[in-house]
Amino acid sequence: MPEVSHRVLAACWMTRFDGVVVLSRDWEGEGLPPLEMAPPGVLRRVSRMGVRRCALFSGYCFEEGEVVFVLWPELFPGVDCEVEEIRVAGEFNGWGPDSGWALRAEWWEGAGCVWVLRGALSGVDWGALGGEGCAFKFVTARGVWLDVPGQAFNRCVDGRGCVNFHLSRERTGLHVFCFVSGAPASLAGRDVLLWGRQRVPVGHGEFLLQQNSSVELGARVYGGRTCFRVFAPRASGVVVELWPPGMDEKKGGGRERAALAALGDGVWEWVREGSLHGWRYWFFVSGENDGVSTAFDAAVPVLDPWALAAEGPSGPGLVVDGARVSYPGGQHRPPPVADLVVVEGHVRDLVARVAGGATGFRELAEWIRSPGCYLRALGVNALELQPVQEFDAVRAGDYHWGYMPVNWFAPASAYARDAGAGSQIADFQDLVAACHEAGLAVIVDVVYNHVGAPNHLERLDRAYFFEQAPDGGLSNWSGCGNDVRARAPLVRRLVVESLRHWVECFDVDGFRFDLAELLGVPLLREVERVLRPVKPGLILIAEPWSFRGHLGGALAGMGFVSWNDGFREFFPAYVHGAAGSDGLRYFLGGSPGSAPLLQALNYTESHDDRCWLDRITENAGNDGTVPTPNDARRTRLMGAALFASLGVPMLAAGQDFLRSKAGLNNTYLRGDVNALDYARLEKFHDTHVYFRDWIAFRLSDMGAALRRHERTAEGFFRFFQCAHSNALGAWYNADGALAVASLFFAINPHSHPVALSVPGVDGGGFRQIANGDVFCAGGLAAADSFAWHAGILTLPALSAGLWIAELRPGS
Repeated sequence: MPEVSHRVLAACWMTRFDGVVVLSRDWEGEGLPPLEMAPPGVLRRVSRMGVRRCALFSGYCFEEGEVVFVLWPELFPGVDCEVEEIRVAGEFNGWGPDSGWALRAEWWEGAGCVWVLRGALSGVDWGALGGEGCAFKFVTARGVWLDVPGQAFNRCVDGRGCVNFHLSRERTGLHVFCFVSGAPASLAGRDVLLWGRQRVPVGHGEFLLQQNSSVELGARVYGGRTCFRVFAPRASGVVVELWPPGMDEKKGGGRERAALAALGDGVWEWVREGSLHGWRYWFFVSGENDGVSTAFDAAVPVLDPWALAAEGPSGPGLVVDGARVSYPGGQHRPPPVADLVVVEGHVRDLVARVAGGATGFRELAEWIRSPGCYLRALGVNALELQPVQEFDAVRAGDYHWGYMPVNWFAPASAYARDAGAGSQIADFQDLVAACHEAGLAVIVDVVYNHVGAPNHLERLDRAYFFEQAPDGGLSNWSGCGNDVRARAPLVRRLVVESLRHWVECFDVDGFRFDLAELLGVPLLREVERVLRPVKPGLILIAEPWSFRGHLGGALAGMGFVSWNDGFREFFPAYVHGAAGSDGLRYFLGGSPGSAPLLQALNYTESHDDRCWLDRITENAGNDGTVPTPNDARRTRLMGAALFASLGVPMLAAGQDFLRSKAGLNNTYLRGDVNALDYARLEKFHDTHVYFRDWIAFRLSDMGAALRRHERTAEGFFRFFQCAHSNALGAWYNADGALAVASLFFAINPHSHPVALSVPGVDGGGFRQIANGDVFCAGGLAAADSFAWHAGILTLPALSAGLWIAELRPGS
């Protein structure tokens, strides 16, 4: 019998014949642990993993009695340790490491370059840390926490739900063993390891995540046949149920059922003669359930993840013959990133009070083609649509933001004229065409970090498609109940192929990736690598955070721009005079990092949380329904700063005409509140015109200095600040190095005038074209201009101004 003090903590397969066993404490005996597998005789060999190899997975080991922290870059593919300084944080340093906790490079045989920290815990008081051990994690010098890899043997969860490494003095690297089995791992079943009377299920671990296939998936028609394929690597059986269009489903009967055959790479297949275009179909997946990593149920219909159209979020999917789909004749070229001015909008919010009823793709397309289209009047050149992939609305007419997708290929059936006939494909194609006719690039907000209900991917394989917490439950850093396992090969393929489909079939111009931090840099790099050749000007936008962490500067060098949450949080305080001008300098300069490109998408309002006006209103209860005059002035201040900032500006639809949600914070189910009230466009027309004129100037040749994508040289800006004020002046192209008009921008967020000293700037060489109320590219009337004499620029209360040089310096 094994020693009583030892037990098996976990066992899992690493490949088809090799696995790992983790014991509860070091095994220091001369012999090997008495392990066996069921049935007896299957286990061929047991050997120590080795202290250093164990450290690659567990993040630490003990050498000569000292703790050595170890980061193996293979497990952190999104981190460049040559560029980023990585530190160790834990209970031993209060989770706040300084540079003394930085890792250094070492060369380890069999692993290559690893990053280690030695001797940092010499003399540590283990008693103060609980005696046996403590939690730790790796973090960049910029404060970006590195997620503990799923391959780690020692993942643990703290009281806040954070996953950390666990360092134990009883597990120094002598507690992990490798085994070789004479029988292959059973994906469809469960292998068992024997340790005395203890029976330990052998998890599929990394072996499961190695499963992959390159065959075409979904229901596809070619060569006069229809082929059904689905990936379910641990299923024991898959059945397809299908029926033709027009069949009376309530009466039952007439449906065909057929068992799919396993192809040997996790894929199941069934082929039927003839084109089944328009037929409905579901999969039913059976298999062994362990109550944790699998969720098979042969009675539950599963919507095909590769279905090109669906009748609803629960299915069925529709067979679509690609030969019968009309693809775009040409390819739209979106504006360069530096020239973008984006509006975020929702399919129904934009037209609900124009068209009435449960509007969709067709009504939005008609409105965009109409002379009264507000987006055309505003002058923006890109529309970022909230999610339009199939989402989990219970009824087609229900209002939904779309952030709970159930299929990534199919356009939302809720927005279709006739979902049962698959009209959503042609409907969305027409919407994109209408936008292009109106000079609008189409950016689609896509959600690949989690899924809605029903969770069809879970029925195919829970552990393959979803990240799992150490306790076996689903990880939930998205806040939506599950996190898609973005590192799994078929997940990456599903994401990339669906994105490519949206570009090729619908001619969309870009994507905004919801909670992109959960997708990780490797997948985002793959997206760019695959899609750039398809559409070279493709617009890629990341929401760079999740509840787990922030991508920070990890996107440097890539062709992504990122939602600038710092910008969003700064300006409500700034327009009230409560944030400093140093912050404004940073944001006007494009929020520059270390990368050669400026990658900020600047905004102060999106679909989430309170709208801008309700955040800054002087009214009680954050209710901007009836804005005060100062609310309007502060909104124009924000608009001026937004369009004067380098980077990509984005508005929320209606922000320019003082949209209010009556102080409500979360309106994801409130279509009545979110629908744009165009009566406010007339009521607050002056603010709308102010925004419109700023946009027109920014996109003109005169505004070229504001449209810089590359990081600016040191002499491009000159800033002027006040010692006792948050007012600021900014001179663009101050050194005259660029062949563009020089501009001067000034802003005063205070409720009193400010005298801004601007030494060395000749006010007579500039023409004022905007103040805080009006914009006139030809020049303001004298009565509307600010006083600028003898190096002093007087800024009225709550005001902004823009000046353009009469002549470029040096000309």
